[in-house]
Amino acid sequence: MFQLEDRLGGFLNWANGLTLGRLILGPVILSVLMSGREWLAFALFVVAMITDLCDGYLARRSNSVTELGKLMDPLADKVLVSLLLLAFWRMGLRYVPFWMVAVVIARELLILGCRTGVLKSGEGFVTSRAAKWKTAVQMGWVALVLLHLALMGETGFLLYSQVAGRFESVLLFVGGASVALTLLSGIEYMINGRALSMIRNGADAGKTHDGS
Repeated sequence: MFQLEDRLGGFLNWANGLTLGRLILGPVILSVLMSGREWLAFALFVVAMITDLCDGYLARRSNSVTELGKLMDPLADKVLVSLLLLAFWRMGLRYVPFWMVAVVIARELLILGCRTGVLKSGEGFVTSRAAKWKTAVQMGWVALVLLHLALMGETGFLLYSQVAGRFESVLLFVGGASVALTLLSGIEYMINGRALSMIRNGADAGKTHDGS
């Protein structure tokens, strides 16, 4: 379990403050988008992306990395992306099909559960390179969809409608790449987690054998 000082101290630094802000921004951006203010939703999402870049850097720079922060950071990303992907699907966007949304959210829930269990057990949980790329591509995908919606709803960009169809094909491709990385990183986590479990079980069996 987390130590009390981790729970309290995790909120007493700038890094986790940014992470918490990003977590709160998820529902805010969703509400703004559903109210038809696409440009504001896009701008707020860019702010959220900036906080994602800064919180980890600040935590390492100030030596204020906490177990709570390790859990909150990916949680904020997952909530942000999942909420907006669900919104895109509910809006009937053909370039954000339901199966893509389902794969992304199912993977995120599975890995979040694994991550929580590992952290509670006191073991380390290292984010893989594939997972970092996955998050970056997911964020880019969502940002491009928001930008596309903003441009389509802006009367000053009527010429954009002439190339919007092509851009939607690009969005579908980026979504496919995002899903591929989502599956790849999920499989990688499961394999590494299973290997870690086998090593741990082997060590426990060795101790039992030595003690018998």
